[in-house]
Amino acid sequence: MYIKFKDVGNECHVDIMIEKNILGIDSEKAKERVPDTIVFLVIIVTGYPAIPPKILTKSNFCYPTLMDGRDLFKEICPDWNPKLGFKVMFEAILPFLSKVINAKGYKFYGTFHLGSIYNLKNFDNMIVGN
Repeated sequence: MYIKFKDVGNECHVDIMIEKNILGIDSEKAKERVPDTIVFLVIIVTGYPAIPPKILTKSNFCYPTLMDGRDLFKEICPDWNPKLGFKVMFEAILPFLSKVINAKGYKFYGTFHLGSIYNLKNFDNMIVGN
C-alpha cells in the first residue's frame, strides 16, 4: 500500500494505492478484471475530524463500477467516530475491497451527495478494467 498526500485548495487529497497481489482474490474471473493497482482518493476537508472525509475510487475493479464519484466512506468505516485516526480508516479499505471484489451478486455501495460531480461515462457500456 502506497500513500501520497496533496493539498488542493482548502482540502487535502490522499491517494491510496493498493497492489492487487495483497488482496486474496477468490475467483479467476475477478483476478482478470482487477487492475494491478487499485487507487482510492480520500478527500479531507476543513473541519476534519468532526466532518468525516470522503472516500472515492479512481480504479474500476468491480461490476458495476464504483468509479463514478460516489462516496464510499460509510461503507468502508461504518463505525467511524472523530476520535479514530487515519490509520483505522486506511486499514479498513483492504477488507472492504476484498469484500466487494469477492462478492457474489450485486450490492449497492456508497452515497451520492447533492451537488457533487459524478462520472457516469463507465455506465454507457458497463466497462470493467482500466
